[in-house]
Amino acid sequence: MPMRVIFNPVAGGGRARSVFERLKPLFDEVHADVVATRYPGHARELAREVASEADWTVVSLGGDGTHHEVVNGLMPQAKATLAVIAAGTGNDFARALGHATDPVRQWAVAREGAIRRIDVGTVNGRYFLTVAGVGFDAQVAEWANHHKRGAGSGAGLFVRGVLANLWSYRSAELTVTLPEGVEEAPTFLLACANTGVYAGGMRICPSASPDDGRLSVVWIGPLAPWQVLPLLVRVFSGSHVSHRAVRILEAPRLAVDGPRRLAVHADGELIGHLPIAVGLHPQALAVRVGPPGGAREA
Repeated sequence: MPMRVIFNPVAGGGRARSVFERLKPLFDEVHADVVATRYPGHARELAREVASEADWTVVSLGGDGTHHEVVNGLMPQAKATLAVIAAGTGNDFARALGHATDPVRQWAVAREGAIRRIDVGTVNGRYFLTVAGVGFDAQVAEWANHHKRGAGSGAGLFVRGVLANLWSYRSAELTVTLPEGVEEAPTFLLACANTGVYAGGMRICPSASPDDGRLSVVWIGPLAPWQVLPLLVRVFSGSHVSHRAVRILEAPRLAVDGPRRLAVHADGELIGHLPIAVGLHPQALAVRVGPPGGAREA
């Protein structure tokens, strides 16, 4: 089984390099084609080279940003199978797949795990694996992308971003077009979830599943600054979904318009500004999941 390992040496503030050094002898054992990324977008290019090879497994070694690039290289052909070794700050996609945290076990899954077909989201033509959104979380993602060094990781980095932006952010009027009609409302954030977690394990949409053929939309109305932190604490457990400012919708697609200043994120990466069109490609991507040696799914 041919394997290409796409390794991002700067992911996770150096953690990816440490994981790579630990796993390199195992890569050598199977003669894996190991390529290190050299610049932003390189992982996408490397994945695209083998995207149409049905017998290949592409292993993304890095964080959610690396996996984001890789899936954008694999899609839309996506004949190759994706496997991930989590070595970033948030590692939300690996968490959504139920991967163990040990890199050696993740490599075993990459080689021998069962194959599960999952949905892939799109936002303005960009593919995403976990969550895309607009509003406060996108502003925090923008802050986090500029402060990764020395500011912690995962949920800790997200919380620091929240504190840094808490008093300056203002809710904005959004127009959301759903299959059943158009709605307008002042909005704190709107998140389109293919998986239930983001920002290092925060359970933004506990009901989301990456193989149900629909997006789970979390629409949070306006909040005063003093209301944000209590609600944030509830996101860790997923209990925020019962808050009166929170709505949960399900849709195969939607469009969002509003102030052009509002940033948009996907898989924690800043990808542009409003307006956006969000959609889903059901069962579009084959991924390796544990435990190793499990039955191969169609």
